[in-house]
Order: sequence, then C-alpha cells, then structure tokens
Amino acid sequence: MSNASFLEIALASPFNYEAAKAYTYAIQWPAFWISIAYIFVIFGIQNYMKDRAPLDIRLPLRLWNLWLAVFSIAGSYVTTTALFTEIRTEGLASSYCYAGNFFQGTPGLWTFLFCMSKVAELGDTIFIVLRKRPLMFLHWYHHVATLNYGMLTYADGTAYNTWIIWLNFSVHAIMYSYYFLAACKIRVPAAVAQSITFLQISQFIITHAVLFHVLYLVATGTPCHMHGLTYTYCLLMEISYVYLFGLFFYQSYIQGGGKKYQREQAAKKAAAKAE
Repeated sequence: MSNASFLEIALASPFNYEAAKAYTYAIQWPAFWISIAYIFVIFGIQNYMKDRAPLDIRLPLRLWNLWLAVFSIAGSYVTTTALFTEIRTEGLASSYCYAGNFFQGTPGLWTFLFCMSKVAELGDTIFIVLRKRPLMFLHWYHHVATLNYGMLTYADGTAYNTWIIWLNFSVHAIMYSYYFLAACKIRVPAAVAQSITFLQISQFIITHAVLFHVLYLVATGTPCHMHGLTYTYCLLMEISYVYLFGLFFYQSYIQGGGKKYQREQAAKKAAAKAE
C-alpha cells in the first residue's frame, strides 16, 4: 500500500518509480469502480438529455481539448526522446523486453502521468452526451479498457508499455489538436480525420508486432518483464481495437462514399448557397 499521495509522487525530485508503482497498485480497485460508475453516469446523462436541447459548452470543450493536446504533445516529446535513446543504447528488443531507464527520471514521471490521465480522459464522454452527439460503443469501451489496462500493467512494471505509451501520446497529440481546432469552428478537411483514424489503427498494429515478438522472445528463453495475465489482456484489447477502429474507418470513409466526406460536401454546399 502506498503512503505517498498523487501530488507527492508527481512533484517528487527525483521521480520515485517504486512509489509510483505502489500508488498505482493501491488505486487499481478504485479505478475499476470509477470506470464502472462512468458507464452508468454517461448513459444516465444521455437518458436525461433525451428530451432536452444540447448544451452550448463550446468554451469548456475548447479548454478541455487544449489541455489534453498540450499534455499529449509534451508527453510525446519526452517519451520519443526516451524511447529512441533506449533503442540506440540498449537495442530494439530491449526497449520492450526490459523495464529500463524509460520508467525513471523525467520520462518515468510522464509514464506515470499518462497512466493517471486515463481517469481524466473519461471526461471526453461527458462532453459527448451533454452535447447530444452520437455515443458509440467504441468510444466508451476503449476508455474503460485502456484505463484498467494502464492501472494493472503500470503496477506490474510491464516493459512493452514503453511503446504503447509513446504511440498513444503521439497519436493523441495530433488527435486532441484536431479536436481543439474543430471545437474552435476551424474547418479541417475530412482527410485529416481519416488520417488520424488511420494512425490510431497503425498504433494498434505496431503494438501487435511488439507483443508477438515479446511472446517469441519469452518462448525461446529470453526473460522479459511481462506477466501472462496482463499480456493476454493487452493482446485481446489490441485485437478488439483493430477490429472496432477498422470498422469505424470503413463505415466513415469507405462505405457509401464515406459518411464524413458526405457531411463535408453537404456543409460546403450549404455554405455556398448561403453566400
């Protein structure tokens, strides 16, 4: 059980990885129950809003996406430097087989903040239901799955989280920047949204490659910092993500010409008629 608080761990210098793992282990069950409560809350709000007008919360939405964009950009910068330093000094396989310097010092702090941010990111869905936007299974499912995966594997010291954290930070840096621009009513081509979805799918495919190589290394006698149960969780989660995001990509950008492109063209025609 950790005696240190979140702020004490986040503000400590140097960063104490063992204290962070102990803290994460201590809040695994609270985080799980938060994720369950989150499901009831978002569907409760959705039901409450059913016969009400969408809330005009553009300023809070802009600020929300702005802080997540800035946070993700900073996290991507720190973890990119750390991961490729690890690859250069220790080798590619070592970067996802051994929990090394990536989890120490400044990058270690950002891996901890990444894990904790998955609780904060549940707030994304509150904006969706209050604005009466479509709530997809993919959206709330991946929030719940990722939050609980992060809590379980951070406490376990899972080595291949180096790549998962780096990939997620980097994709989110682009994604939340796009969301911020959209919230500011800055028109961005549908091709940008398509590219972001493609990047999301790509990160899951890269993660599959890492997971399969880790499995090969372990099967051939190389000891890796991983645990069978959470490895299985991760693999099944990543498979489900590829399927769900792939289906979303197909329905949004390919099937029937793509719903998002159709909306973009309709918006352009409406703007042209207004002029």
